[in-house]
Amino acid sequence: MIRFNGIYKIKIVCLLTAVLMLTCGCGNSFSSAYSSSVLASEVAGRGFTAELKADSFARDFCVVNEDIPVPGLELANNIEAILLVDVNNRNALAAVNAHRQIHPASTTKLMTALIALENCSMDEKIILGEEVTGFRYDEQVLPGKVGDVMTMDQALHFMLMFSANDISNAIAVHIAGSLSAFCDMMNEKAMEIGATNTHFSNPHGLDADDHMTTAYDLYLILSECIKYDKFTEIVSSPEYSTVYYDANGESVERTVRSTDLFIRTDKDVDPPSGITVIGGKTGTTGGAGHCLIVLCRDISGNPYISCVMGTPDTDTLYSHQQTVMSLILNN
Repeated sequence: MIRFNGIYKIKIVCLLTAVLMLTCGCGNSFSSAYSSSVLASEVAGRGFTAELKADSFARDFCVVNEDIPVPGLELANNIEAILLVDVNNRNALAAVNAHRQIHPASTTKLMTALIALENCSMDEKIILGEEVTGFRYDEQVLPGKVGDVMTMDQALHFMLMFSANDISNAIAVHIAGSLSAFCDMMNEKAMEIGATNTHFSNPHGLDADDHMTTAYDLYLILSECIKYDKFTEIVSSPEYSTVYYDANGESVERTVRSTDLFIRTDKDVDPPSGITVIGGKTGTTGGAGHCLIVLCRDISGNPYISCVMGTPDTDTLYSHQQTVMSLILNN
């Protein structure tokens, strides 16, 4: 018989307690956010800079251990992923490929916004530098010019509503001093909130081999963003007009519209009857396909997060979102 002294007994009890915490879910097929994620050694091997924090294992989120298909919905291609979460009850109503690593496109900007909201005041000034240059003609930009001056509030509107890649870079350099240093902050924050299948290599979301996330990790990131009233104010706005200043002090008038067709008032795209879309983030690249994650509410005001990633075109994206959100009506 193996005997244990007092110290080892305490360690064993602590270990068993941790195991129980990890295996106890809050739904039919749920467990801790780490149950289907990579191990710490695997995270380190992928080059993440942050260490796992003990309190992350007790976060009040759940994860689907298996697919929960959407009745009557066939995925359009093999990179598509779906997740629908009842925020209050922490139940998933739908989940398909929720942990599959895919390119996030401009849904990346949710993390960029989260770090800005955590670290900046909305009235502080951003001076645009060389980081806003060098984008291709087909990559979404404001466009900002070197020397332009705008507030963080204006920058977040341009980035979240219009998905301006150049302004994403400007926010990153303003906060961290360089794009690489900001990406370190992004990856550290991802680890902190349990998004362990995510790795960011830029603040805007243009395709890169080591720039990946999952539908589940985006749910975690958006859950942090919606804690800020400023975030929901911005993403729920269909149109935004403002004035900032160029390097010569001349005023620059700019109006942008949301890229989310559920939010736009000039597009005939509506959620299912009884569902209100508050807002979220779109994303489109060659590697990611068409993506949209949104916060929405039912007729009683209960919040849900609906994520559809990787569809081949815009029509399929919104059609699938409508089908997924219709499940809320039966919840």
